Parts: sequence; structure tokens; C-alpha cells
Amino acid sequence: MAYNNPISASYTVAAATISTAATLLTIIGPKGYKGRLAGIGGVVTTSTTDAATVIAVGSASDADKYGTLSIPVATAGASAAYNNATISDIDDNIMPADTAVLLSTGGESTAGAATITVYIDWFK
Repeated sequence: MAYNNPISASYTVAAATISTAATLLTIIGPKGYKGRLAGIGGVVTTSTTDAATVIAVGSASDADKYGTLSIPVATAGASAAYNNATISDIDDNIMPADTAVLLSTGGESTAGAATITVYIDWFK
């Protein structure tokens, strides 16, 4: 297994509250595999208000180390386009093997929920 032939996986949190700062999901890849963030997407399930909310993928020491996605003020059903994610450069986007990767929200909006999907490529 190599970087050019990864195990691609998606991780989804359905209807997650994004109006409160919190860790939404903790991800640990297959034993002995490093990871690379390939994408982040979201669909608003409960209307968001007042401010865009930042969804971050990172580590315990750096919440947005691998990438972010901004969920805009929107009505239910609106999509935070998959190509609007900011993903760290390849040198900064290598997740150590057997280490927790955190999906979190900054909680900037005063209300709202979204279904968030993170795409990670795992390789030896």
C-alpha cells in the first residue's frame, strides 16, 4: 500500500449541532496507516443564523491542522460545496499513524445543524 493507492474512507456526522463549539467526531485510521485529508463537505439540516460556522479537521493541539469548511448562514437543504473546503498543503496534511484526528465546530452561528462528511485517504 502506498500513497498512490490509498484506502479511501468517508466519515459522516448526521444533523450535527454546529452552533456550539465542540468536537463532533474522533477518527483513528486503520492500524499503522497514515492519513491525508482529501475533502470536507456539508449540507445544512437546520437553518443557520447570524454567522458562518467553521468546521475544522485537525489534532488535539491544532484544531484546523488539516483543513476547514465554512458553513454559511443558510436555510435547511443548502450545501456547503465540497470544493469550498480549505485543505492544508501536502506537507502539512499528513496525519500520523494511530493518532486521533478531530472533526470539530467553532460554534460561530447562534443556531443550526449540518450533516458533515470528511474524506480521508489512508496509506502505509
